Amino acid sequence: MDKLNIQLCPETGICSIIKEDGKKVDLMPDEVTQLRHATDGASVKKVLSEIDGSFAEALDAEETAHIATKLK
Repeated sequence: MDKLNIQLCPETGICSIIKEDGKKVDLMPDEVTQLRHATDGASVKKVLSEIDGSFAEALDAEETAHIATKLK
């Protein structure tokens, strides 16, 4: 099982990212677009820190890379 549950609604473009420990962040379509333009794990973390700093801080390098790959 993945450490992250990434749910992207194809109709609305809203995305939820849920960690194993239950921490969650919901993203609006424009925020998902920002993540899609992120080039690496560090830039993914930067985008997420602007949305939810505590969630972004709790992510490790593997998780940020997974988000970047999954949302491309």
